[in-house]
Amino acid sequence: MPPDAAAIHAAERARAVFEDHRPLVQDPDLVARIAEIGREALAGTPLLAARGGEAATLREGWRFAVLDDPEPEAVLFADRTVFVSRGALAALPGEPALAALFRSAATTFASGAFRPVSAGELVDQPLSLVLPAEPGAGSPQEGAPSRDRWVDLLDGLVFGEPAEYGVADGRDLLLPRADFRLVLPGRSAFEPVDRGVFRATRNGESAGLTVREIPAAAGSALTGGNGVAAHRAELAELGARLREAAAREAAEVVFLEAFRVRAFTGVRGRLHPAPDGDSVQASDPAPGLLALVPARESLVEVRLDCGRRRFDACEVWFLEVLGSADRLWDTPVPGPLRIAAVAAGESGSVREALARLAAEGRIDGGLAAAEFLNRGWLEEPLGPGERVLVLSRERDQNAADAGGRGR
Repeated sequence: MPPDAAAIHAAERARAVFEDHRPLVQDPDLVARIAEIGREALAGTPLLAARGGEAATLREGWRFAVLDDPEPEAVLFADRTVFVSRGALAALPGEPALAALFRSAATTFASGAFRPVSAGELVDQPLSLVLPAEPGAGSPQEGAPSRDRWVDLLDGLVFGEPAEYGVADGRDLLLPRADFRLVLPGRSAFEPVDRGVFRATRNGESAGLTVREIPAAAGSALTGGNGVAAHRAELAELGARLREAAAREAAEVVFLEAFRVRAFTGVRGRLHPAPDGDSVQASDPAPGLLALVPARESLVEVRLDCGRRRFDACEVWFLEVLGSADRLWDTPVPGPLRIAAVAAGESGSVREALARLAAEGRIDGGLAAAEFLNRGWLEEPLGPGERVLVLSRERDQNAADAGGRGR
């Protein structure tokens, strides 16, 4: 039950609107490789695998495109167009999973999904496709040849959010829109969590510190104003926002105070669980710490969960991080993270190779992200010259951003 003429006509209109609002990765080589995998997947789709008749024509005319979007997403239009985001490519565990996604798209297309539910109605387009979490056993192109093709496919692809939403560069966190910078002490490092959200890690483990950039609302006292009255209004709004943030977590703020560091004035306080009548136990977690700093038209939230660490040491570390706040001044903002294929150099498993590369400082963006990119073969042994996927900013120094892809 493939789409009828009305559904295909509706798809052409809907796709034109979709492409006007969703930028594509402009890389013919990447698109050609994706299309090759797509054609192979369609040939193995039961509903399209017949040698003649209508099923043979249904295998023709398919188009594959890559959205320049970090969110994992894949969608299908009734005119045989499949869009898969670069975030989806990074999230898939290998080429067999991408082939499974395309077979799912073909099955959806040929099995009546675009047929109207009732007379006179059309199905909304595009249809969302579910990303396979793991490759299926016995999938075609498994093994080393598939891994090599997948490594080649992802090599150079932009990973994560554009630099305007913040750059985690080792110990440094740069927020260009806010003109704001933080530096972690010791051997800690920042890594991205979500758009405008970063966490601190130490030896690959979370250090409990989270930094979030929040756009300030229009008309807010944080977006402008000079003089004593404006400064007082700004501090009052910051204090109110900090209390609201605490209340959302069933906590209350104590020791709320204003502070100033370099070009910024903010408020900070301790977060205690709201009293519920029970006495405080010695084994209860230490209080949390929260600070809000207005920067340009943004609000930077710095939060530290002390857990069961000594509170005095936790607070000293928190104040040290806040004390590093500064404007970017002339600091160049690094280019985006890109997926890069590198030779492991020594024998051992993929997991061991990644740990060694991280220890040598050759992985940007964190070991956990690199392990995620290679999760389809983490425990497999590496042969001479075989490559693994890591994250790197170096590629952007010599190549212009090609809409999500660089060579």
